[in-house]
Amino acid sequence: MQQILHINGRPIAYELTYKKVKNVNIRVRADGTVSVSAPQRVTRAQIQAILTQRGDFILGALEKCAALEQMAPKEVHYCSGDTLWLLGNPCVLTVRQGKKDGVERTETGLLLTLQDPENETLRAKTVETFYKDRCLTITTRLVRQIQPSLEPLGVHVPEVKVRSMTSRWGSCTPARKKVTFARQLIEAPLPCVEYVVWHELVHFVHPNHSADFYRVLDSFLPDWKARRELLNFYRYRQTP
Repeated sequence: MQQILHINGRPIAYELTYKKVKNVNIRVRADGTVSVSAPQRVTRAQIQAILTQRGDFILGALEKCAALEQMAPKEVHYCSGDTLWLLGNPCVLTVRQGKKDGVERTETGLLLTLQDPENETLRAKTVETFYKDRCLTITTRLVRQIQPSLEPLGVHVPEVKVRSMTSRWGSCTPARKKVTFARQLIEAPLPCVEYVVWHELVHFVHPNHSADFYRVLDSFLPDWKARRELLNFYRYRQTP
């Protein structure tokens, strides 16, 4: 049932559901909606009192959702004026006609040169090729920089691949000595890219997310949690 509560003078709508739970649970979803589940024994007045006590948490979560919405990728058609992302930096795209298809990094953004600038499929394909190549270059360089630190633990230089992913930033295949990174990772800030490379290489030591895995990761990258949080804060275009 839909309910309204005022927190610091701000009306907050929330969906209340009675369930077989022990406590009152509050959830602020990514889309900014608020849901509350509570046991049958708790009155609405008690629920509103609890929500009022957690007011700072709710308002803070809603503000973060609003910030995330602003960071959410907008639909792009790879036309001049579109904003793309590269290593956490917004880049304004400029499209021009030329003899050779390709993308260049400029001081102000990205320059997309095409023989047929009106071809939207070609525009998208050319930009994606640029992103994949740039991601492969950077992740390969980072793998070669990081691997020597893990070599005493038996980690050798793996094969590095890049492909588009929509549900993860990277994957590790120890049996094939291969790591694969999401093309979308190149849009994230460099500290986030470094975190994902460390994460996947440590999987050659512990191919799971056990306490031992995180112990090794923490010993080499003490601020990995902050980097992961930053990575999760950004929303990048998820290309299929």
